[in-house]
Amino acid sequence: MSITAQTTEKVVQQHLNAFVLDLGVETLLADYDEHAVFITPEKVFRGKQAIRGFFEGFIAELPDNARDNFNLHSSTTDNDIAYILWSVPGHVPLGTDTFVVRNNKIVYQTFAMYSAA
Repeated sequence: MSITAQTTEKVVQQHLNAFVLDLGVETLLADYDEHAVFITPEKVFRGKQAIRGFFEGFIAELPDNARDNFNLHSSTTDNDIAYILWSVPGHVPLGTDTFVVRNNKIVYQTFAMYSAA
C-alpha cells in the first residue's frame, strides 16, 4: 500500500471513529479541508460551515442506537480515494461514502444512504 493510500485510510478511519464514538461535530469537521465539497443526492455542501450544517441535521435525526449498531461492511482505498459501504441494521440497510483525501484532509466526499424509515 502506498504512503498516500495509508494516509487516506488513516484519515477515513479517524473520521469514522469520530462519528461512531460520538466525538462531536467539531471533531468530525477537523477532518475536512476548509474548502471541502460534500455531495449528497439532495444537495452539494461547499466549505466547512455548510458541511457543519449537514452534520448537525443528520446527527439530530439519528435514532438513539444508530452509532452502536453501525456496521462497516467494506473499505477500499486507492491512493487518495477511499470508498466505504456500511449499514445500520433496522434503520439504514445500505449506506455508501467516497472520500478524496489530500494533505491529510478530506477535500471531497460523496454520501448516500437508503433509509428503512
